[in-house]
Amino acid sequence: MNIEGTALVTGGSGSIGRAIAAELAGCGADVAIGYHSDKDGARRAAEAVESCGRDATIVQADVTDDDDASTLVERATELGELSVLVNAAGIATPGPIEEAPDRIDRALSTNVAGVVAVSAAAVPSLRETSGAIVNVGSVAADLGTVDVTYAASKAGVVGVTRALARELGPDGVRVSAVSPGPVDTPMDDEITESLEARRFRGHHTVDTLLDRYEATPEEVATAVRFLAAHEFVTGEILHVDGGMTID
Repeated sequence: MNIEGTALVTGGSGSIGRAIAAELAGCGADVAIGYHSDKDGARRAAEAVESCGRDATIVQADVTDDDDASTLVERATELGELSVLVNAAGIATPGPIEEAPDRIDRALSTNVAGVVAVSAAAVPSLRETSGAIVNVGSVAADLGTVDVTYAASKAGVVGVTRALARELGPDGVRVSAVSPGPVDTPMDDEITESLEARRFRGHHTVDTLLDRYEATPEEVATAVRFLAAHEFVTGEILHVDGGMTID
């Protein structure tokens, strides 16, 4: 499945975001890479895109800021018509419930409000191209893992995804999400340390159905590409978790 036009990937400097940018470039898209603070990571993502023969640009932005969200979209459309938005920006700062009141606003702001802000800025362009939005969720929304703040925010991503799919379907815009389990990234290493320190019975106590436990960033990226390119899939929450959430 080829992807024409431009893709905007928020959180493009992280391991998963970089893999998504490269995957979409390999399918024919030029890619705008949004990042918050890791400029070197964003540059590596741009190099991966350019190695596929596609154009790339990096854009520093805070997805929780409406003006920055608009800037992301404006810079992306400088590459060409926007056909895909991937909301991959997200944070995890796991901790006990006693600390949650101090962390919940940041988790919801980045992981949920950030998705809403960038999507709102991108929708007018995506209506013109009958494009797609793909959000990055987590099995935390199903299993209540990592901690209260992260699970709540990723459950919010699922709700936003399904509501947007219903709202934008009549305009020809498709909206879905990938829902990874553990992924081999530095963030997952930090989560594991926190779970062990708190004796938290999170997803690291739940088995997959396969002979390994973590997905690779590239495996998440191929799922994103499928949802971005398939013209008759919308409102879908695609788990990339080795069967971890199967009933």
